[in-house]
Amino acid sequence: MKKNKIIVFVKNKLITLDTVLPILIEMKEKYNITSKIVVFDDLAYKAIHKNIVIKDAVDYVGSVIYITRGSKSKILRIMSVIFYMLILFPGFIKGNKVLHFGHLSDGVLRLISILFSKNVYHLQGSAYDFNYSLKIFEENNNIRAKQGGDNIVFFGKKIGEEYFSNVKCKKIFFFGETRTRLSWVSYIRNRSDYYFNLHHKSVDFSNGCVVYILGAIEAIDYKKRLFLNTVNILKSINLKIPILVKPHAFTEMKVVHNAIENLPMAHITYLHPSLLATKSKLFISNNFSNTLADAHSFGVPTIQYSYYDNASTEECKEKFVDYLVKDDINEFNTIIRNILSNDFNSSNFEGVDRSDDGLLLSLSS
Repeated sequence: MKKNKIIVFVKNKLITLDTVLPILIEMKEKYNITSKIVVFDDLAYKAIHKNIVIKDAVDYVGSVIYITRGSKSKILRIMSVIFYMLILFPGFIKGNKVLHFGHLSDGVLRLISILFSKNVYHLQGSAYDFNYSLKIFEENNNIRAKQGGDNIVFFGKKIGEEYFSNVKCKKIFFFGETRTRLSWVSYIRNRSDYYFNLHHKSVDFSNGCVVYILGAIEAIDYKKRLFLNTVNILKSINLKIPILVKPHAFTEMKVVHNAIENLPMAHITYLHPSLLATKSKLFISNNFSNTLADAHSFGVPTIQYSYYDNASTEECKEKFVDYLVKDDINEFNTIIRNILSNDFNSSNFEGVDRSDDGLLLSLSS
């Protein structure tokens, strides 16, 4: 008997794909069920292919369907969506499970969540229970999810219960953090040396590395100041271990290249944060980043050196941030030097064996 597939509608930021991939890997390994990743946005499609770890994971679990093919014509985009929905429709009838992060709650695609509601699962967007997510939720006027199928999947209870508070559904699954599960960590560890040899072959990681997570740099004056402060401190320490600088899709790379030109141990990386955490001695970011949660889970110290206006340190601090430095360059310098003075002990984190609340069995039936 041919197994049904999983169809996943992801949003334009890779965070949703990053959140769901560990589930798809478990479905592949435990039930041999493949997945199709439906992408609408050109930026997301290019980001998948630029991020070799995510691209390989997508190929491992199934394939990508790029719905609109980057067309700038609204008519052509609509025709493309209709065409691909007609291709997917027989699978919906056969019982394919459909996962989404809000795409099927509005517009014409909502028809899928109405017609096949028992097989449609609305997923929380972030893999962890971030205070940051609650803050963004509140800043967006507490806009809650709309009905998008009979099933809801939480990864963090705080934001999940708030965001889905007015959605009526038949089943709520509390799956927990996706990127700390045994299957995901095992998947990453089994491929760690391969990816580091592939992308940083000549770099010596025997004594660990520093990972510097970037965001936008020039959008606001203080962001560039924090960035340059961080680079200058790393220069002053005269590190003997590699510094892996990981850009965001919106990072201004010309600024980065100019800044690290005289920082010989610095290398640009596009490897997944879970992968980087296997060889890292320290993660640094100038704003809160989801990647800090991955590092923290692997036991890697995390520093958030940021600027906050009219906000106390405790209001801003995430449980995944070991050191929150509120625009104090001297404190930041001291903490970095103290951490780097310690010997490197690679992470022995193997993942957490926790209940899936019946989600995997439900997706396989």
